Amino acid sequence: MTQSKLSFKSEDLVVDWISFKFQYLDNPTMMVLANYLLNIGFNSYQESGKLAKPIKESIIVSSKNKSEVFFVTDNSYWKGTIVQFSGNNAASFYNLVKNKSIDCEFFSSATLGRFDIYYS
Repeated sequence: MTQSKLSFKSEDLVVDWISFKFQYLDNPTMMVLANYLLNIGFNSYQESGKLAKPIKESIIVSSKNKSEVFFVTDNSYWKGTIVQFSGNNAASFYNLVKNKSIDCEFFSSATLGRFDIYYS
């Protein structure tokens, strides 16, 4: 019996959502994280978790970057900040993680909140 090496690609799986929960993320620390994410290709935005249709407010943005990350605050069900990547943004972030291009120190005080994949 031969074993085949399974991967997301071989099984047609796509990363669709990644979020991290920070119990406490003060503004200076959030700016350090947003600057780091900017340098690896992500524009940062802030949203309120209490609004049905959140307003997207720029934190730090560069016209060179094509990917986005959202810092969600004011969650009605949880105190803290959620840093979320969705859709193609999540796939891009996952590829950076897979290629060991992410400095995990920036996420050391976070817990993985959500990791969604789908079958394409």
